[in-house]
Amino acid sequence: MKLSICKLVSMARLVCLLCILGSGLWTSSVLAMTFNDNSAKNSAQGAISDLPIIRVGVLQFGTINWEMDTIIHHQLDTQRGFRLAVHPFASKNASAVALQSGAVDVIMTDLFWVSRQRGQGKPYVIMPTTKASGGVYTNEKQSFTQLLQQNDNSIGVAGGSVDKNWLLLQAYAKQQELDLLAHFTPKFAAPPLLNRFMMNNELDASINFWHYNARLDAAGFTLTLPVTTMLKSLKIHADVPLLGWVFDEEWGNKRKQLVTEFFKASFAAKTILQTQPQEWLRIRNLTKAENEQVFTSLQANYPDTLLTQFTIQEIAATQQLFAVFAEVGGQELMGTTTKFNADIYWSDALRIWQSQQ
Repeated sequence: MKLSICKLVSMARLVCLLCILGSGLWTSSVLAMTFNDNSAKNSAQGAISDLPIIRVGVLQFGTINWEMDTIIHHQLDTQRGFRLAVHPFASKNASAVALQSGAVDVIMTDLFWVSRQRGQGKPYVIMPTTKASGGVYTNEKQSFTQLLQQNDNSIGVAGGSVDKNWLLLQAYAKQQELDLLAHFTPKFAAPPLLNRFMMNNELDASINFWHYNARLDAAGFTLTLPVTTMLKSLKIHADVPLLGWVFDEEWGNKRKQLVTEFFKASFAAKTILQTQPQEWLRIRNLTKAENEQVFTSLQANYPDTLLTQFTIQEIAATQQLFAVFAEVGGQELMGTTTKFNADIYWSDALRIWQSQQ
């Protein structure tokens, strides 16, 4: 009996020892797996932190932030070998100063700014992304043609006296032999204020930025004279690439592959926004849409702002528009450069666009 008890005690001790050893091995395995997972994560994070950074200057509340957010959310930057650092600025001038001072690498601005800078010997270039769009909006009960039959009309203009669509309207009126200022008095104001005036019937017509026009669309106003109509009357039949990514030419040429990957990420983000409706739900707060109608209108109008191709035809169209604007915009818009020079586009722009088509 004593022997049996001793055997039982010994067996119990052996079982306990095996359990302890087994538990230790399991714990060691778990610890090893956790260590390996953490090491992999740390290694990945380290690899990302070692990637080169592209610093992009944007308007604080500009629609370009939707694209920047899409790039970061979907890791379109790190997948292409760089990290995107977004720097918001309160104004277009502030972002331009940031580029000139070296505080950022790239900004979004128009080709006339690039042309003026190059006229002063500053080697900035543009990668075009956005076309001329929008036009003249009126109340649905009155077309632009009807307003031309009246005097003392008012037209709001958001971009100041050298706003591109305002200048285009002047050139269109001249081509049509219309005395624009005999029928319209321009009122220059901030975009949201112009929309408020339109909603309150304090303006007869307006020229505004596209996301404010989208709000007018949602409220029942009419695009009565589109940019495309005005361009065609001036015998400009291709899209005109007005806006794009702007950077120092030497900086870009020294980092051609890196800069190309940034543009590819930009294209990819635009594609997501054009083809994936659920992405708009994710960025809804960024759009600042006041209601469902405005949100839907912003989503519907967004693709119409984007350049769909960039070829020698678009370059020729830009050259034609330069000639038009040199006449109506003068030195305030054009600076000392009154003639178009295709070197305002980055040397690789056509190649990159061709790879996207």
